[in-house]
Amino acid sequence: MKKTVIALVAVAASAGLAAGAFYLSPASADSDSENALAELSAGPEVDYVPPPIQWGACTDVLPTLVSLGAECGFLTVPLDYADKDGEKIKISVSRVKATAPKDSYQGAMVANLTSAGASGVGQSAWGQLLPENTRADYDWYGFDARGVGTSQPALSCDPNVNAYDRPSYIPANQKEIKANIKLSEDYAKACADSGSPLLEHVHTTDIAKDLDSLRKAIGRPQLNYYGYWYGAYLGQVYSTLYPNRVRRMVLDSAISEENAWWGFNFGQNEPLEQNLTAFSEWVAKYDSVYRLGGTAAEVRKKYDTTLAALKKKPAEGKYGSATWNEIFLLSYNTGNWNTLAMAFSTYVNDQDTTRLKEIFDANYPTTSDNLLAMQSAISCSDAPWPADWDTWLEESEKSQKTAPFATWVNTWYFAPCQSWPVKADQAFDVDGSKAPPTLMLIDTTIDANTEYSSALEVRKDFPKAVLVESSGSVPADGTSTTCVGGALVNYLKVGTLPDRVEGDQTDVVCPANDLPAPGGGTAGTGAVPGFAPNVN
Repeated sequence: MKKTVIALVAVAASAGLAAGAFYLSPASADSDSENALAELSAGPEVDYVPPPIQWGACTDVLPTLVSLGAECGFLTVPLDYADKDGEKIKISVSRVKATAPKDSYQGAMVANLTSAGASGVGQSAWGQLLPENTRADYDWYGFDARGVGTSQPALSCDPNVNAYDRPSYIPANQKEIKANIKLSEDYAKACADSGSPLLEHVHTTDIAKDLDSLRKAIGRPQLNYYGYWYGAYLGQVYSTLYPNRVRRMVLDSAISEENAWWGFNFGQNEPLEQNLTAFSEWVAKYDSVYRLGGTAAEVRKKYDTTLAALKKKPAEGKYGSATWNEIFLLSYNTGNWNTLAMAFSTYVNDQDTTRLKEIFDANYPTTSDNLLAMQSAISCSDAPWPADWDTWLEESEKSQKTAPFATWVNTWYFAPCQSWPVKADQAFDVDGSKAPPTLMLIDTTIDANTEYSSALEVRKDFPKAVLVESSGSVPADGTSTTCVGGALVNYLKVGTLPDRVEGDQTDVVCPANDLPAPGGGTAGTGAVPGFAPNVN
């Protein structure tokens, strides 16, 4: 079910979409928009009704959207919902319209399968991973959140921050720690100096209000929603604010409010370590193909040796240890394993950097900081972070002992939050007690984006949710022939869920999916555009 596109299911693949602006063909107002519903029930800032979206053909944005005949447009919303008549901003939106007969039509499905700050305008194509008789029932919508990608304005603080020659993430001494601290403080200051009014208005609650403005603009009394990772958290917030405006909702790899976002950041380190171990075991199994060692320990040693060598002398003068770290963070998805193993092999055995460069350039922006700026702006202002560096460093050093692979990458990626210029809110109080029956999905062994304990906490928040546990696909496999896919398709098609069981546990445990076969792999193996979450 995976599609071939430019980037892997990746840390920053969706951010790459932000660089490509799209243009509209001559537009006409959607008839549903002209009849936009005012409000059906109470909710925050219920009196703002957006103008109709002027839809036109998507061009020069994503080849998949163009090939699907998708439409693109802009949703106009207030910068500050408390001042609905004040400054307006534009949210970039796409849709792929339903093709089923009217008597099968099930309304609007919004897909958001991203990290905070990543582009999602291409995710109206996500329905293509589902059986035709299911996806055809819905209008599929994707969007770039406020400040992201092709939305206007888009936030930028320092476009040069992601240059190839970034310092090593793993510090060898206090001097290197201080250097990374200074970089993070400089970046937070650059965001403050940007003077962007977005900084005060990019909380997840703001984005949830934009989502409800989209509902009004397309004239629907309710939305269907599929959220993965941060998209799942957005669904949790939206369904708390507007529970009766949700028809069906899938929370894939949900994040508990207690983990937003300090706990979530460090909670990734152990699962990412486990993923690299699983990847190393798989590579060792096929040593005749990859020539990297016949045991997981041998493969891991070559990874670590290469990391150390690249710190001393970056390949071609620019691909250093930070690049190596970031490339292999993509191992969290098994669909990337062939590609990563081939790149690993050709570099170590043949001193060929071609595949490494292709992967890095396809998945990490080097000329734009929009992803980092917006991920910081959302995460740093959504909930409090420790105000002293001692806490950050103590937690990092503790995590480093058991999870050296990703600990310092995560630390420095979010370090601007320590000195972020906008005062953080308290964590949002998620309450799914009034939400409709909801399908929850969690991958307990491969998905490093969220933890199983987090899924159980969210299950408590949503008493009408059913948690389906899987092992392998990230996000869930959309085929109707698998255990997880069958539950997903059945829910989207007819609205039925498996039974919820008593106690604090998974409701349905699915068998593990098969790991990929070896061989091949290119920098272009991945999933539907805009599907890629950021593991940092």
